[in-house]
Amino acid sequence: MSGPPHSVLIVGLGTVSQTHLRALEQIPGADVAAGVDIAGDHGLTFRGHPVPVYKSVQDASDNHDPGTVVVATPTPTHASVCAEVAASFPAARILVEKPAAANLAEARFVLEDIGRRQPVEVAYHMSFSPEVVWGMQLAKERMDELGAPVAIQASFTDPYQDELESAGARYGSSWIDSGINSLSILNRFADPVARMSLRRIGDEAWSAFEARITCRAGASELTALTLTSWRVTDAAKTTRVRYDSGAELVMDHTAVAGYLVQGTRVSAIFGSDRTIPRRERHYLALYKWWLVDGNPIMPAETSLRLHDILLQPAS
Repeated sequence: MSGPPHSVLIVGLGTVSQTHLRALEQIPGADVAAGVDIAGDHGLTFRGHPVPVYKSVQDASDNHDPGTVVVATPTPTHASVCAEVAASFPAARILVEKPAAANLAEARFVLEDIGRRQPVEVAYHMSFSPEVVWGMQLAKERMDELGAPVAIQASFTDPYQDELESAGARYGSSWIDSGINSLSILNRFADPVARMSLRRIGDEAWSAFEARITCRAGASELTALTLTSWRVTDAAKTTRVRYDSGAELVMDHTAVAGYLVQGTRVSAIFGSDRTIPRRERHYLALYKWWLVDGNPIMPAETSLRLHDILLQPAS
């Protein structure tokens, strides 16, 4: 069956899929051919034109043969949906929302078992955010004066405590949902090796966690400390990388901004305007890198290691 260069099927038509759609509308040659919504509650348009919506992956496969299938369903359903997609579209590339699953066994099933048969990528969208790309480039350009990273701290929070049951059903916990974002950004500046600890902080309803991750940067070893929480008034996400020169690179992921502090002065600054929504910028960069330029989003072994760190049982 012939078709456009990038024929796409989207499974799951909730809030996240809308960001995928807006980004794909800006990708030359991309065409969302159909959607799947089990509940049948959502319509779908792409570049102003209505797109058919099916109630099952099997129904969609009777009428379409996409080259790419995006899985944007709630995290606990990722493994089962990816299995349906693999059975119905064995030649398609699969892009699954992060994380690949809500537990380690299912994540390994998606990334290893299905991944051995057809390409499977995870949408690590925050690692493509503008402030992270800026920080990576700056760290590379000033490597000699900054030195090696010696510590990383990150805080990722969302105001989900008031909708705890719904958020839990969609995302699992603050650690499962935001921990993978933090790990994907951390992977841009060091190599995460193992999780030293994961502990809950405060009441269970807060969904607050502290994780300590052992990382390597060149010949050095360092610790990354990450806090995730749903007990906040507004979303706030920040990553700080400290170097052995004393410099600190700060990336504000909510503001899409960054700055480098050296000594007593801010020596570099990054900002952005509001012409493109924050998350849309992430996915647009991801799709350009992956769909247009043909690059892997992340090496398969690295993706699996991040999920091992994220989802291993707490000790």
